[in-house]
Amino acid sequence: MSRRLLLRWTLYVPGHTWPRKGTSHLPHPISNPIHITNPRKPNRLDQALAKFRSSPMASSVSYTLHFAPYQLNPNFPPEADRLQWYLDNKHFGDATTQQVFQAHMTNIAEPLGIALRFDGYMGNTLHAHRVVQYFQSSKGPETANKLIDALYERYFEKGEHPSRDEVLIGACVEAGISEEEAKKVVGDKEIGLAEVKAKLREVSRDVDAVPVVTVEGKRRDITLTGAKEVEEYVKTLEKIANEST
Repeated sequence: MSRRLLLRWTLYVPGHTWPRKGTSHLPHPISNPIHITNPRKPNRLDQALAKFRSSPMASSVSYTLHFAPYQLNPNFPPEADRLQWYLDNKHFGDATTQQVFQAHMTNIAEPLGIALRFDGYMGNTLHAHRVVQYFQSSKGPETANKLIDALYERYFEKGEHPSRDEVLIGACVEAGISEEEAKKVVGDKEIGLAEVKAKLREVSRDVDAVPVVTVEGKRRDITLTGAKEVEEYVKTLEKIANEST
């Protein structure tokens, strides 16, 4: 039997507070247990899935990772300077407070091999969600996983805008999608737009913070909200597996 693991994720949550997200930028790579922005280091959920799949229980139950779109602030502007936005909206114009925040985040990220950047641009991520959802449907969750990792790295470590055409195309190519197909889907803003808007409306009825991971089972579903350790994910996967066999 197969049980689908549903991950509700957002590429953009305008203005977050550490360690929880608030309202406009990518979920933080450390507080978000799903996608630590480091292609060399497995994220927590991937580690939990790998551990489960190597156990005897995997012979009777399998999990499929599925990404759902979510925006806390769908009305965030198309583009904003990250440094200035944080200074104005999160640190009340206090440059010293912003520097302390950046130093704190850097100290947390460096041991994980993440070279955080605080400059660059942020903006509304509707079309990033549109592209991810389209390729998840057409090419599967593994491609979507790679695409999201590529976008996270570009945003957090390179300071690139998560919804610009050239950024999305580059991330698609890194995920194994042909450049020709990537340009077509990214460039035509109507492809998958109605579908992703419908999904965003559906998800927004159930979620008001991220990250959220829902493990679907035969008897019940278990939802985990907020950052969790690997063992807590493993425990949940095993619990659903036991109830579903």
